[in-house]
This record gives sequence, C-alpha cells and structure tokens, in this order.
Amino acid sequence: MKNGEDKAKSPVIKIHRRNWILVAGLLLVFAAVLIFVSKDAFLYKDTVVRVTAVKNSVTAKVDGIDGGTVTYYAQELTAIILNGPDKGKVIVLSNSFTSSGVNDEQYQKGNQIFVELDKKAQTGTIIGKKRDFYIAVLVEIFLLFLLIINKHHGGVILFSLVGNIGMFFVALIYYGQGEKLLTIAWALMFLFSVFTLICAGGFHKKTLVAIVSTLVTVVICYGIYILVHHFSERLPYEMMEYVVNPKDLSELFLTGVLLGSLGAIMDVAISIAASVAEILHQTSDITVKALVCSIREMGYDIMGTMINVLFFTYISSGIPIMVIKIINGYTMYHLIQFEMIFSIVRFLMGAIGIVLAIPVSGFFAVLFLQRTDFVRKGAKK
Repeated sequence: MKNGEDKAKSPVIKIHRRNWILVAGLLLVFAAVLIFVSKDAFLYKDTVVRVTAVKNSVTAKVDGIDGGTVTYYAQELTAIILNGPDKGKVIVLSNSFTSSGVNDEQYQKGNQIFVELDKKAQTGTIIGKKRDFYIAVLVEIFLLFLLIINKHHGGVILFSLVGNIGMFFVALIYYGQGEKLLTIAWALMFLFSVFTLICAGGFHKKTLVAIVSTLVTVVICYGIYILVHHFSERLPYEMMEYVVNPKDLSELFLTGVLLGSLGAIMDVAISIAASVAEILHQTSDITVKALVCSIREMGYDIMGTMINVLFFTYISSGIPIMVIKIINGYTMYHLIQFEMIFSIVRFLMGAIGIVLAIPVSGFFAVLFLQRTDFVRKGAKK
C-alpha cells in the first residue's frame, strides 16, 4: 500500500516542485531587472544624479486659511552624477518645499533625480525625481501574482495587456501625425474590444456576443453623451489636468469618457454572454422567459458591484488633490464646479454603460446562443 500511495502522490509532488522552480526562476529574473533599473541612468539623455546627503532648514512659517501652519523648508542636496560626460562628479543642488506639498517635493538620501547642469557642472536645476525603479517593483509584483495565481491563463492576460498598450502607443503616433482624435478613438475601441475579448473568451459564439454587445452599448452611450452635451452648458475643459493645448478639448474629454467606460462594458458583456452560454449548455430545455429572468438576476448582482467599483475608481484618483486643495482654502463649490465635474461625468457615463450593457448583452446572447430546440420551445411558450 505504501508503494502505491507514494506512486499516487509523486505526480503532485512533481507538479509542486515544478511550480516552485518557476517561482524561483521568476524571482531571480525580477531581482536582476530591479538591479538593472537601479543602474540604468546611462539609458537617459537627461542628467541623472543620486542624492548622497541632505540638509534641511526651516525658512518660514505661515498661518494657513484653515487655521493650521504651513512651514517652508530649504534643502541643500549633495549628489553624484550617474551618467554623461561628467559622470562621477559631485554637485550641490538647492531645493525648497512646504509642509503642504501642493506644488513641490521633498527629496531624501538615495533618491535619483533628473537635473539640468550648469555650464561648469558644479550645480544644476532639479527637473524631477526618477521613478522607474518604483514602477518596476509594482509591475513585478503584479506579474508575479498574475502568473502564480492564473498560471498559463495569466500569460494570456499579460499578452492581451501588452497588445492593448502597443495599440494605444501606435494610436498616439497617428494622432501626432494629424489624424482626427475621434476617428482614432473609435478605431481603438473596436480593436480593444475584439482583441481583449478574444483573448479572454477564445473564438466562440459567446465572444462574438460580447464584442457586438460592447460596441452597440458604446455607440448608445456616445449618442446619449452627444444629446445631453448639446442641450447642457459647456464644461470647463480648460480646468482639466495637464491641459497644455486648447485644441480639441471637448473631443479629448469625450475620448477619455468612452475609453473609460469601455472596460466596464466589456466586463459586463462577457459575463452575461458566458453565463447565458453555460445556462443553455446545462439546461437546453429552458424557456425564453426563464432565461430572461436569469439574465435579470445576473444583472442585479453585476450592477451593484460594478457601479460601486467604478465610483471608487474615479473618486479615489482625485482624493489626494481634493484634500490638498481643501487644506489650502478651496471651497467645495469650486471643487465640484471645476475639478470634480469631470470625474462625475466619467462616472455617470460609465454607470449608464454598465446598466445598458446588461439588456443589450442579454438580447444578443439570447439571439445568437440559443439552440434550435430552444427556439422551438421558446416559440411555443
């Protein structure tokens, strides 16, 4: 019996060993990547320095509008140049920051910073912090969990993500060459939908249902946005973050709204299509009425979570700047009118897309996925 039990357990042990070997290999690769990223200053055209010493001193204290005190600091940074012809030289940099941290940043020992050197390379002007190491850490944690938990499916997810990123950068190139923004946006939404859903569901009817449902729902959302926009006041597009060119502001925001809603709509569409396909596979004699009731129940569950996830996503992205501006005297009216209005519109359009995607996906799922005997029985009912 013991020999039989050992033989029965050995495949499991081999599988576990294989997994541990893969994990160990991934960790070694990730460690090598982090070491490389921490020393990749030679890849940058801008001068990169590493801070070796920091001296902080208080320059002023000012009473804030909210009754608190804002402290102003001066920093003297000693740093060593990591790339370029002046590599290895030690320079002294000056920086100032405040306790509120609205428009400035405090630097610590060990930080790598982009600087613009003076002619004698004895000092320079700070451009900003080099953050690729922290981004690499987050990317590696994401990849590690993705591949460990999903295994080969994680590879497919990663492939779809990389493909979508590639398409997005190609679209940016075309926009830079003068192509119309909305034309590029519609092309992107079509490509994103087809590529992502095929990677997620494979070449099946349920994937076709999800693709058609996604595109139809996005078109309906576009029509609703255009209609409401036509009869409402113009949004203060100039207050959007990182706006440097007044050209195409309305189209820029519309593109962001549609692309932001696309992910949630795709999720709902593939969930409904996959669920209906499974119901029809398990219960071939189900009636149309019963199937519609099942889709309605699935819709209740999906809406409750997806809409709240969308709300948390859009609101959380604006919390830091909202808190900072409230501390510095901005009124709630100003925040809602000129800052939060964009997140509110994005959230509402995304929520509308989620709600609409349920009946649209249900309609196309019943239309395309039903079997011949199902059609006959549904018609008789």
